[in-house]
Amino acid sequence: MPSAVATMRYALLCLLSFSLSTTFAFVLDKQNPYSQFRKWNAGLNGTIEIEFKTDQPNGLLLYTDDGGTYDFFELKLVNGGLRLRYNLGGGAQILTVGNNLNDGHWHKVQVARRDEHTTLTVDGISQTKTSRGKEFAFGKFTTNSDVFVGGIPPSYDSKLATLALPSVIFEPKFRGAVRNLVYSDLPGQPPRRQELRHSRDLKSSRIGNASGDACERRDPCQHGGVCISTDDGPVCECRDGDYEGAFCERDKAPSEATFRGAEFLSYDLTQTGGEPIVSTQDTISLYFKTRQPNGLLFYTGHEADYLNLAVRDGGVSLTMGLGNGKQEMHIKPSKTRFDDHQWHKLTVHRRIQEVTSFTSFCRVSAIVDDVYSDHSHVAGSFTMLASSRAHVGGSLNARALPGARVHTNFIGCLKKVEFSADTLRLNLIDLARTGSKLITVTGRLEYSCIATDSADPVTFTTRDAHLILPKWEAVKTGTISFKFRTNEPNGLILFNMGAKPPRADLFAVEILNGYIYVHVDLGSGGVKVRASRRRVDDSLWHDFLLRRSGRDGRVTVDGANAEFKTPGESNQLELDGPLYVGGLGSEYSASRTPPVLWTAALRQGFVGCVRDLTLNGKSQDLTAFARQQDSASVRPACHVLMKQCVSSPCQHGGICSEGWNRPLCNCSATNYGGPTCGRESPTIFLNGSQHLTASLGPEHVTQTEELMLRFRTSRAGLLLRTASEHSADRIELAVAAGRIRASVRLGDREKNLLAGTNVADDNWHTVRFSRRASNLRLQVDGAASVRAETILGKASTLEISTLHLGGLYHPEEEIQMTSTLPNFVGYIQKFVFNGIKYIDMAKALGVGSGEEHNRIYDTSNIIFNGRFVKPDSLNVYKAVTFKSKHTYVGLPLLKAYANTYLDFYFRTTEMDGLLFYNGGKKQDFIAIELVSGHVHCVFNLGDGVVTMKDKLKNFLNDNRWHTVSVRRPTPKIHTLQVDDDIEMHTTSSNLMLELDSVLYVGGVPKDMYTVLPVGVLSRQGFEGCMSSLDLPGESPSLLEDAVVPSSSLGSGCEGPTKCTHNACANKGVCVQQWNTYVCDCDLTSFTGPTCYDESIAYEFGPSRGTITYTFPPSSVADTEMDKVALGFVTSKADAVLLKIESSNTQDYMQMEIIRGNLFMVYNVGAGDHPLGDETTRVDDGAYHVARFTRNGSRSSLQLDNYDVIIRHPQGGQQSTIFNSMSVVTVGGGGGSARPYSGVLAGLVVDGVRVLELAAAGDPAVSVRGDVRRAHAPLDRDINRMQQTPPSGYGGPGVLDELVYSGAGSGCRDDDEDACVLPDAGSGDDLITPVYVPSTRRPPSKTHKGDTSGKLMKPCDDEDCIEGSGSNGEEITEPERPATTSMSSSTHSMTPPAPATTERLRPDVTSPDVTSHEVPRTTLPDHDNIHAATFGVHTETNRKTTPDDHTHTAHFTPTDRHEEEPTHTTAEDTNHMPEYEDRNENEIEARTPTYEIEGEQDRAPGRVHPDYNGYEHEITTKWYHPKTTDNRVVPPESEFFATIVGIVASILIAIILIVIIVLKYIVFKFDPSYKVTEDKNYQQGASAALLGNQSHSGYQTGVQGGVAAGGQGGAGRPLQPLAAPPPHPVKRDGIKEWYV
Repeated sequence: MPSAVATMRYALLCLLSFSLSTTFAFVLDKQNPYSQFRKWNAGLNGTIEIEFKTDQPNGLLLYTDDGGTYDFFELKLVNGGLRLRYNLGGGAQILTVGNNLNDGHWHKVQVARRDEHTTLTVDGISQTKTSRGKEFAFGKFTTNSDVFVGGIPPSYDSKLATLALPSVIFEPKFRGAVRNLVYSDLPGQPPRRQELRHSRDLKSSRIGNASGDACERRDPCQHGGVCISTDDGPVCECRDGDYEGAFCERDKAPSEATFRGAEFLSYDLTQTGGEPIVSTQDTISLYFKTRQPNGLLFYTGHEADYLNLAVRDGGVSLTMGLGNGKQEMHIKPSKTRFDDHQWHKLTVHRRIQEVTSFTSFCRVSAIVDDVYSDHSHVAGSFTMLASSRAHVGGSLNARALPGARVHTNFIGCLKKVEFSADTLRLNLIDLARTGSKLITVTGRLEYSCIATDSADPVTFTTRDAHLILPKWEAVKTGTISFKFRTNEPNGLILFNMGAKPPRADLFAVEILNGYIYVHVDLGSGGVKVRASRRRVDDSLWHDFLLRRSGRDGRVTVDGANAEFKTPGESNQLELDGPLYVGGLGSEYSASRTPPVLWTAALRQGFVGCVRDLTLNGKSQDLTAFARQQDSASVRPACHVLMKQCVSSPCQHGGICSEGWNRPLCNCSATNYGGPTCGRESPTIFLNGSQHLTASLGPEHVTQTEELMLRFRTSRAGLLLRTASEHSADRIELAVAAGRIRASVRLGDREKNLLAGTNVADDNWHTVRFSRRASNLRLQVDGAASVRAETILGKASTLEISTLHLGGLYHPEEEIQMTSTLPNFVGYIQKFVFNGIKYIDMAKALGVGSGEEHNRIYDTSNIIFNGRFVKPDSLNVYKAVTFKSKHTYVGLPLLKAYANTYLDFYFRTTEMDGLLFYNGGKKQDFIAIELVSGHVHCVFNLGDGVVTMKDKLKNFLNDNRWHTVSVRRPTPKIHTLQVDDDIEMHTTSSNLMLELDSVLYVGGVPKDMYTVLPVGVLSRQGFEGCMSSLDLPGESPSLLEDAVVPSSSLGSGCEGPTKCTHNACANKGVCVQQWNTYVCDCDLTSFTGPTCYDESIAYEFGPSRGTITYTFPPSSVADTEMDKVALGFVTSKADAVLLKIESSNTQDYMQMEIIRGNLFMVYNVGAGDHPLGDETTRVDDGAYHVARFTRNGSRSSLQLDNYDVIIRHPQGGQQSTIFNSMSVVTVGGGGGSARPYSGVLAGLVVDGVRVLELAAAGDPAVSVRGDVRRAHAPLDRDINRMQQTPPSGYGGPGVLDELVYSGAGSGCRDDDEDACVLPDAGSGDDLITPVYVPSTRRPPSKTHKGDTSGKLMKPCDDEDCIEGSGSNGEEITEPERPATTSMSSSTHSMTPPAPATTERLRPDVTSPDVTSHEVPRTTLPDHDNIHAATFGVHTETNRKTTPDDHTHTAHFTPTDRHEEEPTHTTAEDTNHMPEYEDRNENEIEARTPTYEIEGEQDRAPGRVHPDYNGYEHEITTKWYHPKTTDNRVVPPESEFFATIVGIVASILIAIILIVIIVLKYIVFKFDPSYKVTEDKNYQQGASAALLGNQSHSGYQTGVQGGVAAGGQGGAGRPLQPLAAPPPHPVKRDGIKEWYV
């Protein structure tokens, strides 16, 4: 390779930008021979740096390998020179650099990789070599070894096979000091300084700090700068490109550039003879700002592979080709565009994962502004991502680039364009600016973004949207110009007013009826000029220019001039207030505006676009003002969207008209309101003595009015009347003679209008009245309007102080005023006067709800003493279902700057969940959440967190629809209404709510819950239904309008789907969710949506190996409940499966195999407690599942589907807490004692899936020794045991994620009602053979047809599984008092024993030890056997209720002077049963019969030493009926089977005859059979089968029969004992039997 190319490659690697932390130097000597660090993520472009000093000429400096296959890196000193020996699969290579490096000075070393090229650099001197072969990746990160510095741990002496270079163990150790070890230790992460990794297996000494490390004493570096220790002190390397300075303390000027369509950046490695940049993952990140809808952003590729990024149609387009796979994505959120000349961040990440040796999988994700994202994948025959050329901002022919979807170069600004491949990181604009030879610059590129934001347009999206600018300085002269665009005929564009008494100067521009009007008042009289000759509401851009000098002025609109001259003598325009652009907002009182400004009186703000605003020749940056103020309602850019009425958004007959990018729904003829006529309008009822009065202020003067109301009555009456304290002016609306009469009186003149016919017919009618100075208009329903024009009063102004709805009342004394009309009796809704909805405001303020006279003193004081009418039903529309607590969507930023409007319905069964969240600038935010069944509204305006809660008595998670309304009716009042409950909060200030980002609905991303503001309690999302969402001016669809969509959001409200008993396979626990369920597979050893899939497994070889999981420091906790489960296949009769240890106590848990039986021993501070199954061997090469649960000191253990063994330590004070659980060791005990060999799968410890973490390369897991990943653990089962799938699924291969999503309901049909679960045992069922291990047959269950109150007939020898029969005698249950299945039983108790151990059949439900209530629940039965039932016994009818799907067992003692306690324990392998000591009523059930030695034969305090004082286990003889196994037999085998059956029958008959003869001879005529429970023996459940040899003991250091609870500890694991010597058995009437 030419030296120039090698130099260029090395320079390329030196351009990396890293974000690192600090560590310290350490000394390696005889006491500290080596140190261990995390794995090196070498990838294809990795680097590793280290500094050392020594006086020894030889020594191993650093070593790491791929876990024992081929690849390794070895750095060592050889005669004072540094030698790098490495192998990447194509043979070992050697590089040697430097000499006399043992001079006692610091030397800096770097090993840099780039594909097949490896460079060793020592103190700036480099040497490069090229590896042979085709694959140059360094092993696999998950199986690579750690990095060892100074030497190799001694533990490798016995496992040289795990070293790729075994001779390294014999290298001399390094003696000296090491510091500044820097490399990447995680895939996709930049390099960082490394800290020591401590491992208990290595037993390495702690490394001492070197006194010469300057960075340890004082680290001055800021902003992630890397501190490098030198002899002259610390030096900061600012590897993060955003900062610079001696201590990385200064912000670095961003690397940005302006592209005008002819400029672009590029590199082409093929032109320089270089190799492409290859990696297994890469990242492209950049910021862009543009006004153009299309343009190429970035391109990279090699040969046929490519990645093309562009702005397309205002969205972001990604096309990719890799191997033979192609992928295309287009991120274009609804109502959001990226060509708005605002900075947007784009990040694209690709990662390759090898699936097979022929196929790889590439995951690609793209995200814009950290919110709008898309994910996809490509599969094909590729192994690496390659980049030999790249283009930024364009190319000579953008159309010719592979994957091109746009054919133009980018026009706008780009900054921080970074391309990262593994650990290689290139800032392309920085490289171009600094003149790097790698980058080619085409065109004249300016390395700054030219500020042209002042020309950018903004869009005012609502009537209340506005901006506030400094006042217009135009005292004597001035100019103002702007451009505007809209299709709405009315709106206030500019408003600036003075404060000079008695008249205030005024300047305003408004659109009225489609024409431009200008108002100018210098204080001595105003002038109103119509400035446009044609209508300007045509959606086109129009130019406005005004020039003024003194009293003279000229207005030019689209080139047409209109001159004006103000009246009076004043020639100065003195404006004191701010300049309002776009309107005044609801918080600005209309009484402060002059009457001549009609759009201000009617509260009609401008909706449309404005740009190029210039005041006196100075441009105003409207986009900057929008970002600082109402960024939600005033949006950057100006785009015309598609027609809005095409989708018919208006409901219930509302009439739709086109607004500016919004539909305008006229709901006046309906009983509904809201943005789309979807919500029931608040309706009031007045009985003739009730009224609604609103005070507008003492000096409210108008020149225009517009009012509407909707009523229903059967009689004449006064609808509305205005009143003034200082004049007789009024407007009056009344029902008279079946018609609507409108009367207007101004001064001494009055005008009446009549409209409508037969309006007192008890039906709904709509009345509209408007006045524009002297023009009057009255309309009833949809009839033609009645118009009139007349001169009324001086300047046609009307004085108003109060509005009276329904009757005339004095606002203070409430005395009825004189009127010729009766008060109104009937219903009224939709009362709107000059843009204010007074009935809606009264409801939002809670007026009239509770107090008869509820006054709200604010800008509009309302008194209402009528009543609100509750709607008959809720109108549910646009309903969706949040299917899980992790489902959420995002809507555009909530418009809540000055007022809040948010309505929705919800329905759920969950108590908690986040409903809405919108973060903001600084501390501002708003959130709505469900907490403990009640709604909380939490917000912060910057002056502290405020929480409003509903005070409803009932919980809201009742699966019914509930309404929620959040309002800010006035600047200082905030209200929350939930159903009929209204809560209100009044703030001391009228601060604005400055929000940012997006409005999250139903939850937030998982990582956001931990950073939610104080006051927001939710830590999970909402699960349930939501509908009827109304926001300011719109009713968005969460499915169609979401800018952050979710595939887990369902259309419509899907009701809850219930768990079924066989929904989850392999004893998985069904967890109910809203409209589905999920399977908890933690205690199954399986995985997948239904616990059917095999879990990750590891095979432990014969040469010892362990997997160790160390809990992160933040996860070390004290536990009171533990759950451990695993599956295993082994042939070892003595081994430790796993051990769980504490970090600071002797607490431990250990699962082990002793003499082929499974045991669990635990100690939580009160001694060792063993728990084991002595009846079933697990060293049979079959797949077994072990489940252990602990609740305090009590515990249970179950093997496969056999009996649940429960241990309940008694006596003394029992400890219940496992302190500081820290380490889980799999495959052996401490120090690899009693190692395990075999396959182990699906290990779960308290929810932590250790083996999955190991397979993922989690740094908390270390894999040592002879351990490797295993596949298909069930295939290792010599008996080929097949697991049964859950009901509704066919088995492997059927669980396709395209067929069903999540756990679901087990039904493939969309209509759940169409699904019928198959009946158990139906003739058409698919017969799946299931292997039952031969070690012991599981107990059978009660026959379905057995409903009698008697026990089944005792079995004969051929029918019994254990023991002989009972001479054919029918055993009946003794008569008992009548009880129910919910009662309890009372028993006399024996003296306390150290522990109680019970063995329970898995098909027998037993509640708590002693007496307990038995719940009526269905337990999962995955063996597909008919569910057993609890019997409800009475004296007259002993039947088992078929609806009670549980099973009760009674232990009936016989031949006893004193009744023994009955232990009834529920089988629940997934939840530890609760234990209580209660003695109440007696419960009956069918039981097997057993006999135990009398209490008088037992010597208190005497126990056999071999059993450590534990109470003898109760031994039960279970009787089982004959069962017939259905088997599928080929027809051609029937004859052969018949012959074999005849021969077998003859042999069985002979054996039976022999047994009968022996029974007659040996047992004589004694018909009773007893099982001895001698004080010197502890019988197992199969003692008769196994004889005395079946007993196992434990040696815990307790001598002389002392209880083991005293001095047990983790340091003394239980050891298997030899079989105890035979003891004489007393045979008084007790006969032993054998099979």
